[in-house]
Amino acid sequence: MSENLYSNFIGAKAENIEMLKEFILQILDHQKEWRKSFYVYDKSLYDEKNFTNEKIQNELDKFLIRAEKNLPYFHPRYSAQMLKDPAIPTILGYLTFMLSNPNNHAYEGGPVTTEMEMEVTELMLKMTGLKTGWGHLASGGSLANLEALWACRDFYKDGTVYFSSVSHYSWKRICKILNIPNYKEINIDKFFSIDLNHLEDELKKNKALMVMANLGSTGAGSVDDIESILKLKEKYEFHLHIDAAYGGFVRSIILDNDYNEINFSNDLFVSEFVYSQLKALKDADSITIDPHKQGLISYGAGAVLYKNEELRQVMLNTAPYTYHKLDKPNIGMFSLEGSRPGAMAAACYLTYQVIPPNKNGLGEIISSSLASAKKFYELISQSEKYLNLYSPNLDINCFYLKKYSDVKTHNEAIIKIYNQLSVEAAEPEFILSKFVISPEQTERVLPNLKNEERENFIALRTVFMKHWGSLDDFYYVNKLFETLSDVITD
Repeated sequence: MSENLYSNFIGAKAENIEMLKEFILQILDHQKEWRKSFYVYDKSLYDEKNFTNEKIQNELDKFLIRAEKNLPYFHPRYSAQMLKDPAIPTILGYLTFMLSNPNNHAYEGGPVTTEMEMEVTELMLKMTGLKTGWGHLASGGSLANLEALWACRDFYKDGTVYFSSVSHYSWKRICKILNIPNYKEINIDKFFSIDLNHLEDELKKNKALMVMANLGSTGAGSVDDIESILKLKEKYEFHLHIDAAYGGFVRSIILDNDYNEINFSNDLFVSEFVYSQLKALKDADSITIDPHKQGLISYGAGAVLYKNEELRQVMLNTAPYTYHKLDKPNIGMFSLEGSRPGAMAAACYLTYQVIPPNKNGLGEIISSSLASAKKFYELISQSEKYLNLYSPNLDINCFYLKKYSDVKTHNEAIIKIYNQLSVEAAEPEFILSKFVISPEQTERVLPNLKNEERENFIALRTVFMKHWGSLDDFYYVNKLFETLSDVITD
C-alpha cells in the first residue's frame, strides 16, 4: 500500500484521524514547552492553572453543529470544484505556526517561516525548471496574476495583453484594475486551447506587452501549445506568462528524485502533447502556480515565480516601521501583498519535506488523479448516452448528452441531470458542476449543433483532483459512470 496515497491524508472515512490526533497532541505539547522556555524568571499572570470557559464550550458546540452543514469536499463523490483534501503535513505545518501567528511580510515578523518560504520558492523554481529567478507565496492565483502583470506593465511600459477566451476570469478584471486598456481575448480551438492563428494575426497588428498561456484552464483543464507560443515569442518579442495555477504541480510527474526530466511513457497518464508543454514550462518568463490546488495545501496558498530578477525592482517598497533587519530577506519589499501568514509557508514546507514534488512523491498522487480522468474519458467514449466534450489534458472532464441536435433541448435535458447530481439536490449520489461555454465557443467546438437562439451551451463537468478515484480498480469512477447511465433525463 502506497504511503503517498493513503497515510498522508485523513481519508474519506477519517481512517487516519487517530494518527492526526497524536500528531496534534505532540504539537500542543511542544507549544507548551516552547512558550515556557522564554523569560523563565517571569512569574505567571494567571492566578489559576486550570481555567474553564463555558462560553467557548457553548459556542463551540453550536459552531460544530453548524459545521455539519458543510459539503463533503473531501470525498471522492464530490468532484464539482477544485477542492482537495489537504495532506496531513499541511494541517500540522499550519497548526504549528498558527499558534504563534508569524507574519512573512518582514523577516523579523517571521524569521523561521520566512526562511521556509524561501526554501519552498527555491523548490518550486526547481520543479518548474527555472534555472534562475525568484518568487514568493501569495494568497491565491488571482493575486499572483495581478502582481505579475503589474511588474510587467511597469517594467516594459506598453503593449497589448493577450489571453484566450477560456482563461481565468481574473485576467480581464486585472487589466481594468491596472488601467491597461489594451487587452485582447483570443479565440480557442476545439480543444479549448488558444487559437495560434488568431494569436499571430493579433501579434502582427499590435505590439505585445504579455502573452498569457494556460497550463490547465480552470474550466476545462486545457493546456495551451506553449512550444508554439515560444516560437511566436522569438518572432514578436513579448513577455510570456504561464498561468499554471491549476496544472503547474503536474510537472512533478515528469521529474525524478533529483528533479531531472524523465522520458515520456504511458504510465505518466498524460499525452505526449501535454508532456511537451510540461517540459516547456521552464521557458516561461513568469509563472503563476497554486500549492492550494494540485500541491496538496489548504486554501490561501498561491505563488508567483519570475525568471528575470530585474522585475523585482519595479515593485520595491519600503516602510520605516517595518524593515529593520535589512541584512535579512524581507519578502514584503518585493510583493504586492503586505501581511501574509507565515503558517501557510510552514504548511508548504512541511508538506514538501514529506511529499516532495517529483514523480515518486507528489507525482504519484497526481498520476492517480490523471488516471481517473483517463478512465472516465474511456467510459464516456463507450457510452450510448453521453459524448466527451474533448479529450482531457489533465484531470478535468466535461461531457454532454448524445441524442440532441440543438442547444436548447440539450440544455433542458442536461439541467435535469445537474439538478439530481449537484449541490441543487438534497442527497445527491455524486456532486458535479456545470461547464458553460458561449455561443461563439460552441460554434468552434461543436459546429454541428443548431443554436438558433444563440444560447450558451451547458455541459457537465467533473474534477478528479482527489486521488481516491483510481483506487480499488477505479471504484468511484465506475460508480459515477453507472449513476450517470441510470439517471433520468426525460
